Amino acid sequence: MAMAESTKVRALREAKGLLQSFGFNGFSFQHIADLVGIKKPSLYDHFESKEELGKVLIQDYHHNFTRWTEDCEALEPAAKVAALFELFLKFSKSSGKICPLSALIADYHSLPKSLKKPLTKMFLFQRQWLKNVIEEGQKKKVFRKDRDAKDLAELVMSIGLGSQLMARLTEKPEDIQRLKTQALLAITLK
Repeated sequence: MAMAESTKVRALREAKGLLQSFGFNGFSFQHIADLVGIKKPSLYDHFESKEELGKVLIQDYHHNFTRWTEDCEALEPAAKVAALFELFLKFSKSSGKICPLSALIADYHSLPKSLKKPLTKMFLFQRQWLKNVIEEGQKKKVFRKDRDAKDLAELVMSIGLGSQLMARLTEKPEDIQRLKTQALLAITLK
């Protein structure tokens, strides 16, 4: 017999979906409570505040992204870059959602100060992973060497994060596939 999901786990799942759909400032504890089917004060048994919930959401995404990178470890560099765009596509196909990193970055200036540092840390972690992938591809003579790996990583991240917003606006998740191809063309040796 499967164990029932705890209220905290359900609340986190619903909060993540709301974050990815509406941004951090686009939902409240009441929205989460309604989706979980509990009274709003019950959420305070699990999260001191929405700010604390935000920290937990960032930690959760960081953990999930780290596990995802480990799952991709055996892939070749170009396949790792493509897999990142496939991850974005998966979010987009789920009711036009975007990755939690993109959602939080969009709200950066209005986020509580305590969320900015872990968000920046998450961004830097993702950029470093991508830089390492680019360097691996440069060593294997797959990716161009005439540009710094960090610059190429930032180019790919910009295309990836932007592709999610474009797909949301146009309601065409397949745009992410097209932009994945453009990102790979931009970094691949000719």
